[in-house]
Amino acid sequence: MKKCVAVLLIASLCSLGAYFLATASPKPPVPDVSAAGKKVPVIQGSYCWKAFFSTKCVDWAYAPPLKIGNRQEPVEVAPSSPIKIHFEKEPVSLSVKRKINEEKEINVKMMNQKINAPSESGTYVYHLIVNWRQGDGSYVFRIKVK
Repeated sequence: MKKCVAVLLIASLCSLGAYFLATASPKPPVPDVSAAGKKVPVIQGSYCWKAFFSTKCVDWAYAPPLKIGNRQEPVEVAPSSPIKIHFEKEPVSLSVKRKINEEKEINVKMMNQKINAPSESGTYVYHLIVNWRQGDGSYVFRIKVK
């Protein structure tokens, strides 16, 4: 009987360990961003992430957010429309900045996982800076208000 319990305990521990190794992500989660039912493509920037046995840092310092954002076509949105930003894994902190130029950006207020698009027509690049207990990440997306 003791032998059976010991075998079951070892099998359970091995299964639990395999589960955690298989589900541990080597990088932070990418947000789902959408506006008016349209998915907005997001580009992952620099990040540092702690997995079970390692920490991985990827640095995109050579490419500022404005240039990263220009790598994709913007999604058209209506003026002042809500843009939903959702992470599958809830972050500890999240800041949203709208890039004006290479050096200047403004903070954007986020409420209930949403920001509002600007009221003026134009193309806008957003930079997300996110922190979790396992690490941090940055993301960029671009919209066109029309």
